[in-house]
Amino acid sequence: MALLRIGLVALLFACAAGAQDGVTAWVSELLRNKDDTDSAVIEKLGQAKTREAAEGLIKAFDVVGSLRKRREIVRALANYANVPEAEQPALTKLANIAGAEDHQDLRDEAIAAIGSSPKFGRVLLKKMVDSEGSDTIRQAALTEHVKGALAEDAAWYRYLWNFKQEQRKDSKGNIAAPELNAIREVAFAGLQAFASEEELIEGLKRETDPKIKRAILGWMHKQSMPKTEETAQWQLERPDAEGVVRAAAATILMDRARAKAVPIFLELAKKRDVTQEDLRQRMAQLIAEMGDEATDKKLVKLIGKGKPHEKVFVLLATEKVSDPKVVALIRKGLADEALEVRRATGQVLGSRRDREAVPELRAMLAKPKVPEDVRIALEAITAIEGTTSAWLKELAGFTTHADRDVRNTAIDVLAKARDKRQIDALFTALEHPDWSTRTCAVEALEQLRDKRVVPKLIARLGEENGRLKRRIADALWQLTAQPLEDDPARWQGWWAEAGEKFEIATEKDLDKAEAERERRKLDERTVAKSKFFGIRVESRRVTFVIDTSGSMLESMYGRFVGKRGAARIDVAKEELKQAISNLEPGTMFNILAFGSSVAAWQKERVAVLDETTKAAAIEWVDRLGASGATNLYDSVKMAFADPDVDTIFIMSDGEPTNGEVTDPHRIREDVAFWNKHRKVKINTIAIGGNLEILEWLALDANGTYLQMR
Repeated sequence: MALLRIGLVALLFACAAGAQDGVTAWVSELLRNKDDTDSAVIEKLGQAKTREAAEGLIKAFDVVGSLRKRREIVRALANYANVPEAEQPALTKLANIAGAEDHQDLRDEAIAAIGSSPKFGRVLLKKMVDSEGSDTIRQAALTEHVKGALAEDAAWYRYLWNFKQEQRKDSKGNIAAPELNAIREVAFAGLQAFASEEELIEGLKRETDPKIKRAILGWMHKQSMPKTEETAQWQLERPDAEGVVRAAAATILMDRARAKAVPIFLELAKKRDVTQEDLRQRMAQLIAEMGDEATDKKLVKLIGKGKPHEKVFVLLATEKVSDPKVVALIRKGLADEALEVRRATGQVLGSRRDREAVPELRAMLAKPKVPEDVRIALEAITAIEGTTSAWLKELAGFTTHADRDVRNTAIDVLAKARDKRQIDALFTALEHPDWSTRTCAVEALEQLRDKRVVPKLIARLGEENGRLKRRIADALWQLTAQPLEDDPARWQGWWAEAGEKFEIATEKDLDKAEAERERRKLDERTVAKSKFFGIRVESRRVTFVIDTSGSMLESMYGRFVGKRGAARIDVAKEELKQAISNLEPGTMFNILAFGSSVAAWQKERVAVLDETTKAAAIEWVDRLGASGATNLYDSVKMAFADPDVDTIFIMSDGEPTNGEVTDPHRIREDVAFWNKHRKVKINTIAIGGNLEILEWLALDANGTYLQMR
């Protein structure tokens, strides 16, 4: 028996030694072959869960070059959470990766792996948040920490929220920049379950961030706190509160008070100067959804009366009243002098699918007061008629209309209908001089999923550049499952061989090919491209819109000129000059600077980048100063006036205070209306605060929104 025990011990030692030898060999192979290492080797090291294996992975991360291998190593290191002998070095490396990594997906995976450790990982996340590092990393780390929020974390979350906005000092004893609102929002999300009603109300009184205000109201409502209704009405009736906050308060008040809230709504709706557009619209929607007969009778008498904003309110509030006499009154809005009333009337008639309105809408098509009327009528008739053959055939005729928005509207409707009988009209649109019309045509042709589309797109691919070229390449991928990206020669060669036998790719074909496409992308080495505040400039038709208001003279967190904090305007100018210097040759670009008014580098058309224009643009940027108010609306309107622009970057540090429109919701609605069939991508950078208008503009236009201190 003793000999048997000795034999078993010897066998165990031999197995351990063999496993150790395996780890040593795998580490050696990974460090030697780097990006050419078999993925199975990295997976084995992740499963080994020894300190040597973890240390080997840590070393290997710094020598591999492809995103694919780096991601595999991060995933392998994630297995070391809660492995006592190797957890600390593995998670520390993941924290370093998160802090230095430029690729968001990789960074997010590293932070998620750290968060999976309930002890050391959460301590590490807290250290990352408390550091003076990148706010982007700090926000991600805090978001992960809050997923496991405990009562013992409440004091820290409360400190980060800092609703009193107390001044604090940094590690060097200097006055620290105010905390990024995005981080304060996450901190409040962690704290809310542990906060008293008194603390929430006090926070609401002092808070300046509209997102946190809405979160406070929403949490009080969700928990049915005693003072919820009183607090909601107080916020609703505050003219200095943001429209989105008051709209949230109106929703809560209606949910709790029902018809008793209506008199308050009606009174507020009359006051354009102190009632924001989004609040007015939300109150109208709430009244319409309530369906109170007595309220509807009062409102019906007001249809078509009052100022434009009052007419729009009543139109939206009576949208669900089914009386034919009411609908007849609503139709009269198509002849109103105010465009905003005609636009709202068209939307309401379309949502009602009012067939009796079609003759009047057709009259609007035939004799529009302004070009926008044609678009209003087209969208309303489409909502009423749907995708009937006769209407689609008629719409195809509008795809060559002189007005860009009209023809693009027609193309977008055809895209949703997927009617292959209109393919020739879409082929014609694919060759239109206007890039936005060609973009709409590409999207519509992709939806048809017809073999005839492929050679047309391949031919067009060689004629395009920038965003549209990549959009065509993506459409070709969706139709063929061929990972040939945006290389015209490769596509032409492939079609020459495959054309006769080709069939449109199925979902299974795409799923099968996606892995190979992803592998190729991950194996690519990163290349330098133009960036503006870290956001890649992928367009060849770009306009930069820069805030030069007086507040841009304030210092920007983390940026210095010597030992002195760099002014926001100086940082913006340096970022802009670097972006211009790295634009691809031939890129068309312009720069707009806005304070109380708007100044344009190029007055009419964007300039084509060459060494001369690059130098001239940089010289113009160097001369920019900071003064005046914040005229966001007029600057964006000017950017959209350029027919060539397909991407807009907007950088600002304050809410709109000057210009044709200053109401954030109205700005959002107008920009969305301009861009609905235009396809311009908008990227935004907010400095020094949480500017929701910038977040909305980016969200609505499929762009990137970035917050910085």
